[in-house]
Amino acid sequence: MEMNISSQNKLGPANFMPLEMSIEKGEASSVKKMLSGLSMREPERSYLIDVAKMNKQSSIMALLKDVPVRGIMEM
Repeated sequence: MEMNISSQNKLGPANFMPLEMSIEKGEASSVKKMLSGLSMREPERSYLIDVAKMNKQSSIMALLKDVPVRGIMEM
């Protein structure tokens, strides 16, 4: 599943659902591609890590833990 990433490489509402679905399906290669050059806020990252954990996707959890976290003030 492809997603459009803005020029700022930030996770937005339109990108969140396809990423979450790929995590739930265990599509590690798709998740890796979607996360490339992406940054997200800590609450988003924590939620997606929890989704991966619930679906027993340890390789995806590792990918998510490597995503850079941006501050709350960075929109």
